[in-house]
Amino acid sequence: MFFDQLENLPRYQGVHKNIDTAIEYLMTHDLSSLDLGRYDVDEDRVFFFLQENTLCQEQANSFEFHARYLDLHFLLAGHEMIQYGCQEKEVLEAYDEERDIGFVACDQAYPLLLDGVNFAAFLTGEAHQPNQFAGQEEIVKKCVFKILLD
Repeated sequence: MFFDQLENLPRYQGVHKNIDTAIEYLMTHDLSSLDLGRYDVDEDRVFFFLQENTLCQEQANSFEFHARYLDLHFLLAGHEMIQYGCQEKEVLEAYDEERDIGFVACDQAYPLLLDGVNFAAFLTGEAHQPNQFAGQEEIVKKCVFKILLD
């Protein structure tokens, strides 16, 4: 898991070729002018979603994970709590290979506040719980990059 300032994204170049592709795209494009939806950067290797999400205000112990794609989350507007889950205790929904997602319950959660100047990136297999209410806006505009780690 990476949690850092957006201005530091170039420091992560060289970790993986597809991460490099995403970083290069982010450094050369203004996402704030785009409509909501899916955008392909490098076919199915690197793509992203621009979303407007209503944040969850109820406590839940369901964390998602992915086996093929790294998730890179950051906000274009608003504040969101995203939790990093540790010590998985049970599978709540078996991994679905076609959708690249499964759900687990975790004994520990570490809250990360996204506020428009930072990002959170979750490697494959890392449990995370996005779209949690951060005590401010109920709706946020966010970007989630999906980066294939092969």
